[in-house]
Amino acid sequence: MDFKLTDGVDLHIISTPQFKTNQILINFSTQQSEKNITARSLVADLLETSTHKYPTQTALARQTSSLFGAYVGTNVGRYGNLHALRVRASFVNDQYAVPGLTEQVISLLHEMIFQPLIDNNAFDEPTFNLQRNNLRSSIQALDEDKQFYAAMKLREIYFADNSLLKIPSFGRLSDLDELTPESLVETYRAMVTNDRINIIVLGNVDEKRIVEQFKQFEFQPREAQFGSLFYQQELVATPKVQTETQVLNQSKLNLAYQLPIYYQDADYYASLVMNGILGGSPLSKLFVNVREKASLAYYANSQPNAFNGLFSIQTGIQSDSQKQAQRLIKEQVTAVIEGEFTAELLQEVKDGIINQYETSLDVSSNIVEQVLLDKITNTKTNDLAKKINQVTTADVMRVAAQLKLQATYYLNGDLN
Repeated sequence: MDFKLTDGVDLHIISTPQFKTNQILINFSTQQSEKNITARSLVADLLETSTHKYPTQTALARQTSSLFGAYVGTNVGRYGNLHALRVRASFVNDQYAVPGLTEQVISLLHEMIFQPLIDNNAFDEPTFNLQRNNLRSSIQALDEDKQFYAAMKLREIYFADNSLLKIPSFGRLSDLDELTPESLVETYRAMVTNDRINIIVLGNVDEKRIVEQFKQFEFQPREAQFGSLFYQQELVATPKVQTETQVLNQSKLNLAYQLPIYYQDADYYASLVMNGILGGSPLSKLFVNVREKASLAYYANSQPNAFNGLFSIQTGIQSDSQKQAQRLIKEQVTAVIEGEFTAELLQEVKDGIINQYETSLDVSSNIVEQVLLDKITNTKTNDLAKKINQVTTADVMRVAAQLKLQATYYLNGDLN
């Protein structure tokens, strides 16, 4: 059931006895800007660290532990041009714990959102400094994961110079020193006051009691009208190329294509099948031909993003295999464009996508994520199996033909 709490704030309740745990997700989304991405990431960390009632991380942890080990936390993400800050809770259903546990968890979420540790228009300075340093360390540590590092470098060169998508959703180091306890309060208040809010509750719950409790959250009406959700950019005539050398055992060769097919477009389901055939499954051409048969890669896969049009191919290779691997990767793309795959492979990939989707619905948090996705995009995921099975060889070929190489990033692992 859907309930409108006020303009721009919606509550969605999925009442079901299927699971022993309840899920609550409160999603704040807004148009991203160069200034708000890193700031919102740090706000998320501060909200899950302390409140006025629980002024230390230890005190807040004790409270969640007392709620039969409830998990309460925050994270940030991105949907195309929107930046999302999420507050979520996962906890045992009342009938397996104590009556009123759901209400207690919602009260804690209220405390976290509306009573953060702010005094005199500034976040508590020791807490602010600690969490800023933690975020700095977390971002710096990501460089040690070379597969992730290469993926981020590919994004940096793929997206246009003025694109905000060059900035990771968790922020960037160069912004951290500009943030202050006072400026973070401005970011926090803008979020609570102006963001589009979707609240999703799933579990064996009393809908009426849930609605009444969330009506007590002091959200004010907001317009929350955004521009286009989906990010688009012009094609470049000459693909960008960047090479970097580090002392590593393994090299990374990543390719960025533009695929202008977006979530729930007419060709969206065909793009999922195309990805499964090219590099998105263990049956794929990249996995079978590049990794297994040619033994050129430790891993080889592809991944589409239906919110920004980036279709990436990622491989881990030996440094002396770069040219051969790059040639073979492009041959796999051409093979899919030309329909060089069997009807059996097409059906096996379809079956895999359908099975993966249906299996995912056995996990309550996945259902919540799907509902949120439908609400943010104002779409509905219906008859996925039917739509996947309707995809033909010609559909896959047509979609693959829209792939346009835009960037290549090569991280050369050189031990000398």
